Amino acid sequence: MNRQTDKGFGWHTLLMTLLIASFLGVVVGANIWKRDLKVTSVRVEGNRILDDEEVLILAGIEKGDNLFKVNLYAVQERVHENLFVKSVSVKREVPNRIVLSIVERVPIVAAIVGRVHYLDNEGYILPPAEPGDIMDLPVITGTLDKTDFTPGNQVGSLSIREAVGIAAVAQGIGDGLFRRISEIRIDGDKNLVFYTAEYGVPVIFGHGDTDMKLLKFNTFWEEFVIYRGPQELKYVDLRFNDQVVVCWKPDKKEAISTFSRPPPERLIPMAKINPVTLG
Repeated sequence: MNRQTDKGFGWHTLLMTLLIASFLGVVVGANIWKRDLKVTSVRVEGNRILDDEEVLILAGIEKGDNLFKVNLYAVQERVHENLFVKSVSVKREVPNRIVLSIVERVPIVAAIVGRVHYLDNEGYILPPAEPGDIMDLPVITGTLDKTDFTPGNQVGSLSIREAVGIAAVAQGIGDGLFRRISEIRIDGDKNLVFYTAEYGVPVIFGHGDTDMKLLKFNTFWEEFVIYRGPQELKYVDLRFNDQVVVCWKPDKKEAISTFSRPPPERLIPMAKINPVTLG
């Protein structure tokens, strides 16, 4: 009985020894294999504003570097130093490539404070534009503090953030509406006013309820203004619940009737009421 037990124990020990040796062999072989893998290419993807070369310089990865010795976190931090980079992920692709996936901060509005400053949809101030890179975007004008426009920082003014939000929501509704907004004016604590690209029609926006106001405005424009022509409009007022207030030029007397598109859950029908004063 003891002899059989000893024999079984011996086979068990031998099997465990072989398994451990095999495991160590695999580990050693894998380390040798990883040691021999070199970076032969670095791919940059997702970038539209930044050139590949700019990103590669920041990444600082040299061809011939050991693939598994590249510090991915350090590469990520270096690339993130560029103010146009919102986020970046870095990964290895065996056997020989590093991939940098970039999410950029894309300009959505421009603000004129001494010079042109670009802001993204979160209100972050982007680096100065190069000559020839002027972009066709809605412009924020009016009472603006130049100390609030430090590249890399998020703008502090709530009014400017709300103006940025108008542009961002308009872009989300549709490119046509976004392109229809030419200027968003801030006048201290008074109502925000934006101006249309066609004929510069003032649209008194007020504050808050951005989504619903822009949906109402967009529907009004597509239902009526496109057919009658924006040159007939004196101004539009979005400050009132359940309605869009429209003032036509003095020689245009027709009233605008209520309408039912889009569906009530998206837009409350509008009606014409007495004109109001800008401001």
